[in-house]
Amino acid sequence: MRTVSTRLVSSRLAAAALGAALGASASGAATAEILRKGAWPDVEPKVSVEVSNEPRNEALKRVAQAAGWSLVLNVPPGDAVDLHVQDQPADRVLELLLADGSYVATRDGDLIAIAPAPEKPAAGSPPAPSPAASPDDAEDEDAEEARPSSRGRDRFVTGGSLRIEKGEVVNDVSVIGGSLDVWGTVTGDIDVMGGSTHIHEGARVRGDVSTVGGPLTVADGASIDGDVDVVGGPLRRGERARIRGDVNNDANPMGGDGSSAKGASTLARKAGNAVTRTAFLFAFGAVMLALWPRRMEALKVEIAARPMRSFALGAVGVLGAVAVAAALCVTLIGIPFAVIGLLLAVVAVVAGGCAVLETAGAGLFGHRTRNPYAHLAIGCLGLLIVSGIPYVGGALCAAVALIGAGALVATRLAGLLRPRPREGAGGPYRTAP
Repeated sequence: MRTVSTRLVSSRLAAAALGAALGASASGAATAEILRKGAWPDVEPKVSVEVSNEPRNEALKRVAQAAGWSLVLNVPPGDAVDLHVQDQPADRVLELLLADGSYVATRDGDLIAIAPAPEKPAAGSPPAPSPAASPDDAEDEDAEEARPSSRGRDRFVTGGSLRIEKGEVVNDVSVIGGSLDVWGTVTGDIDVMGGSTHIHEGARVRGDVSTVGGPLTVADGASIDGDVDVVGGPLRRGERARIRGDVNNDANPMGGDGSSAKGASTLARKAGNAVTRTAFLFAFGAVMLALWPRRMEALKVEIAARPMRSFALGAVGVLGAVAVAAALCVTLIGIPFAVIGLLLAVVAVVAGGCAVLETAGAGLFGHRTRNPYAHLAIGCLGLLIVSGIPYVGGALCAAVALIGAGALVATRLAGLLRPRPREGAGGPYRTAP
């Protein structure tokens, strides 16, 4: 059994509890208990509270403040208590403070209302007459019975929208190709792709929120305990919306809350990734120049002579490679060949892109130096600078890849594939005159 390091010392409260216990044992009434209603999480935050000789209601308020609750009390103030708690679950401390009687604790999110439990009729006495139940009361009872557990169940929707109603509790939520509206409580994470997400007022998400290809709106009064990641869409956040974790929004580099520190961190991370990719591209191109200088020269000549033809051949070649890979993936035997072929195609396209960058560097600074490594470095530096421009950078990177792929097609993989000799063109089958 886990040891609870909680010390509640009060002679008056102990005497009252002892008297209540003796009276209950003499009359046969039920023992004191706390009846929980609403959605209570499996794990409550741990609190540390120090209270000396204060009324019980004040101690309850201190515990609620430490746990982040909003408390509504309809119980007697109680006798003075001494409370010394270190890292204990808040709900357990709450139960110990209410150990002098039977109470009902009703919870709605972070709002908890505590009131005395209704008295139960004595054993053997006839039950009190109750008024006829209305249809609305029956619906409320059915809703109470159908209320999900404190953790909730997972929800997964594809090609449609999902709405979490107020008072509803679910666990992990995943929506693909649709919108999501949250009015209730999500105890897990939210993942939405290809649709809008709206966390309405009063809703709470205990986990992380990740959206791709759609806007995220966090209204005033909504709460997200975890991190927020928004890719390919804006983040709209109310002034009174609460997000406890980190916020990452590609559409707003300043961060979801307008923090300049987060914006600077995001920009620095993107710049570091771009420099790393450029350094890898230069290193790969330098290896290709050192091992196969003649083949790289053949690619360079083709690119300089017919750049538009290389671009067109690259587009056709990429489409053909995708079609061949899709055809191979139809059978299980063809899948390994498709994977290996795509990996080799990626390596070849990167090599062609390095040839394009070397050609561009030679065109810019060929009159100053004839060193191919210097030309490659200049081309990589120019790509790094231009790739930071929105839209233009992505289009330029795609053009470099397609021109390099087209040059590989035009030169038959830089001479790796030799054409077959034609008859009557001076080959081994030429007829003597």
